[in-house]
Amino acid sequence: MSVEKRNSFRVSFVTGEPELRIASVSVILARVQQGPVWDVASIASVDEPFPRLHIEWHVGNGMVIQCYEDEHSWSDFLLAGPRCGVPTVEINLGGQALERWPQELFVPEKLAHRAVEYFLNSGKEDPALCWARIDAFPRETIWEGHKGREAWERTHGPTNRDV
Repeated sequence: MSVEKRNSFRVSFVTGEPELRIASVSVILARVQQGPVWDVASIASVDEPFPRLHIEWHVGNGMVIQCYEDEHSWSDFLLAGPRCGVPTVEINLGGQALERWPQELFVPEKLAHRAVEYFLNSGKEDPALCWARIDAFPRETIWEGHKGREAWERTHGPTNRDV
């Protein structure tokens, strides 16, 4: 483990808590799971915007890990397996859109732990794991934008406004 590399990262949360020094990966993942459903952990370099890693928890589905290795990265998502299946899991993208993503983008905690640990030690994605670029997995848009959300809610009922 590169202690020097690990110390060059900080973690912050959407909930606006102060930026924190990196504790153990287990502590970070537990904090994400205990926070509000819309909270996201962001791990980034202290002095630079990249590399950057986002961690989300989706109860009943798993963790979503998104990595930007550098400023040219499209961002990659950790996969639970070598391929993505059909989009089946609804994911609210910050109230801007509701999509369905493949279940393989929602990984178990053990796999998330491995990916985050590798990232903290190297600033990179673990090449032994499966990753998919943001534009390389199947997805379905259920609604997009305010008007799309309102139209969908008129026929399906309200979505959780806290997301």
